[in-house]
Amino acid sequence: MQNIAAPAGSHRHPEGHIGNTPLPLPLDRALAHVDRVFGIDRILAQEGKDVVAPYYIQSELGYRRVHSGAGCMHMALCADGRFDRAGYLTQAEEVAHLIAETGARRVLELGSGMGFNSLHLAPQHPEAHFTGIDLLEHHVRKSARKAESMANLAFRQGSFMDLPPDLDGMDLAFAVETLCHASDLDTVARQIAQALAPGGRLLIYDGYRRPDFDTAPEAVRTAARLFEVTTAVSTGFRPIEDWCAALERAGLRVTETRDRTADTIACTRKLHRSALRFFTDWRFRLLRFVLPRHLVLNTVAGLMGPYMIEGATPGTGGMTGALLYGTITAENPR
Repeated sequence: MQNIAAPAGSHRHPEGHIGNTPLPLPLDRALAHVDRVFGIDRILAQEGKDVVAPYYIQSELGYRRVHSGAGCMHMALCADGRFDRAGYLTQAEEVAHLIAETGARRVLELGSGMGFNSLHLAPQHPEAHFTGIDLLEHHVRKSARKAESMANLAFRQGSFMDLPPDLDGMDLAFAVETLCHASDLDTVARQIAQALAPGGRLLIYDGYRRPDFDTAPEAVRTAARLFEVTTAVSTGFRPIEDWCAALERAGLRVTETRDRTADTIACTRKLHRSALRFFTDWRFRLLRFVLPRHLVLNTVAGLMGPYMIEGATPGTGGMTGALLYGTITAENPR
C-alpha cells in the first residue's frame, strides 16, 4: 500500500494560503458561545445515538441554502486554499478520472444523498451505467426525478450495510462522506468487497480521527466531538487505519491513502463565517425557535470546523487538530 498521508500535526500551509490567517475567534470563546446557546454537555449527551435519518431530513434546507446551493452534501476541496464553489465537484471529477483510467462500465455510489455526484458523472460517461444507493426514500425520490432523462443512471433506496445482491459485479464503487455513519466497519467492508467485480476499484472520501486523537488538547477534542454529534456521526469518526484494516480483512487490497485535510480549510472557514453570525447576532439566534433542531445544530458543526482540523489556534502555521480528511483507494484482487 502506498501511503502518502502526512503524520498528525506535521502539515504546513503553503505561503499565501488562507489557512495562514488566524481566526478572529479563539477556540475557548467559540466553545463558550456553543455552551451558552445550546449547552455542550447536552449536545455530547447524544453521542452514540443513531440520528442519521432525522439529521438529513431536517438539514436539507441548510445544505441547499447555506452549504452549496446545489444539493451537495460534502466538503468542497480547494487545493489553493481559497474557496471556490467548483471545489464541490472535486470528488466527482476525481471519480471521473478513475472511470476513464479503468474503463469502468458499472459504477456504484454508496450513500448518494440528493444525487449531486452521480448526476454530474452520468452525462459525462454515457458508456457507463451508474447506480446510486441511499438510506433515505426522500433522497432517492428527488434524485430519481432529476435523473428521469438519463438512461444510464438509477437511484435506489438501501443501505451499504446490506447491499442488494443484484449490485454485484461493479467495476467501481465510491463513497463521499457517508461511510462515517457506519456502525460496523467489517460488515460494510464485506458488503463492498462482495459488490466489486474482480479487479474492481473502491474510492472513499471521508473524515477520520487522527491516530493521536486521545492526546490532542481537551478543547480540540471537544470541538471534534461537537462536530461529530452535530453531523450525525454520533459514534465518532474512525481512524483511517481502522478502515484500511477492515477493507483488507474483507479481501480488498488498499493501494493508497491520501491526507486531503489542507484542501478542506477554505470550505470549513467559509462555513465557520456563516455559523458565526448565528452566535453573535441575536436576530439569527431566533431561528432556533422556528427551525428543526438538527438544522439549527449545524451551526455548531460550522463553528467548530476549523478548530477540529487546524487545532486551537488556526492559522498559526501547522495543523494540530483532532480530525483529518482523507481518501482511501482499494481494489478487489483478480
